[in-house]
Amino acid sequence: MSMIERQMKLGRELFELNTSTVRRLFETQAEGVRQYFETNQAFAKRLPEVRDVSSFVELQRDYSQTLWSEAQSNLRTNGTILRDAAQHTGSAIKEAWSGTVDAAKDAMEDVADSVKAA
Repeated sequence: MSMIERQMKLGRELFELNTSTVRRLFETQAEGVRQYFETNQAFAKRLPEVRDVSSFVELQRDYSQTLWSEAQSNLRTNGTILRDAAQHTGSAIKEAWSGTVDAAKDAMEDVADSVKAA
């Protein structure tokens, strides 16, 4: 495979990878927004049950802990998506340039040999 073909293949792979990564990130964000609204609705339904300050504080604590755990979960999911994308990108770049580096080394050795012979 020529260098140009490898670069074209790399371009296609990176485009596909970026497209799928952005799609997955948007899906994760949409799910996070959905969870946020559902959490707000669930706790808003419980609000009329509050009769004193201590039960209000307890409800607020539960609400905050739920939001925090959902945010952490979404951040972990996004981190996994980005880590996978970075690993795939690295693999694609290594594959595209692996033959090029070897060819460059061979060319440099040929030039060095010809300089020594001269």
